[in-house]
Amino acid sequence: MAENIALEARVRRGRGKGEARRLRASGMVPAVLYGNGSGESTSLAVPAKVVDHTLQHYGDNALYDLELDGEKKTARVVDVQRDPLTGRLLHVDFAPVDMTERIEVAVPLALVGEPAGVKEGGVLQQVAYEVQVEALPGDIPQEIEVDVSGLGMQENLTLGDVRLPEGIRLVSDAEEVVATVTPPTQISEEELEAAGIVEEEAGEAAPEAAETEAAEEEEVGDGEEES
Repeated sequence: MAENIALEARVRRGRGKGEARRLRASGMVPAVLYGNGSGESTSLAVPAKVVDHTLQHYGDNALYDLELDGEKKTARVVDVQRDPLTGRLLHVDFAPVDMTERIEVAVPLALVGEPAGVKEGGVLQQVAYEVQVEALPGDIPQEIEVDVSGLGMQENLTLGDVRLPEGIRLVSDAEEVVATVTPPTQISEEELEAAGIVEEEAGEAAPEAAETEAAEEEEVGDGEEES
């Protein structure tokens, strides 16, 4: 796991869309730090560029050291709002993190290696893209690599087969399939014809084209007789 990201934050006093627009124009983004237990939530403003870069390069499980009024609080992102058209970061929700308590999170899965079945002509299909695990916040990986090189034709690899990093406990169903290798799809001539992509055999003209050609030849013949 990458080191915690230092993030300067300030308490946000103003409210409303106008204040939010002013913050974004200045390079900041509205945010909320949830209370721990019975504590109240705190409205914040944080640097949009830092948060956006971290989310894109380190994922949702990155940890932030929020520097707030001279006090440091460790937190992680639990919700993000973006503009649906531009993808621009609009709002971020943080939750406090106790580095000594295990938490449950979803971690992305990344397939590595070339399956033996693919070398035989099969097709690799990834079925699961993330896994639910439990770990200390400082042990949460950015992603978990899944070696599929030993996967043969028509074989499945499940979450129970995945080697997890030390300190990580599987929460998802161990029988859930992560990846499989299937034979290449065979498409019959009937299916191609039904899809309208079967080419006509050479020398076989469409009826309409044949009728048009015959009519044109007849018109040319009539013209020659008149002359």
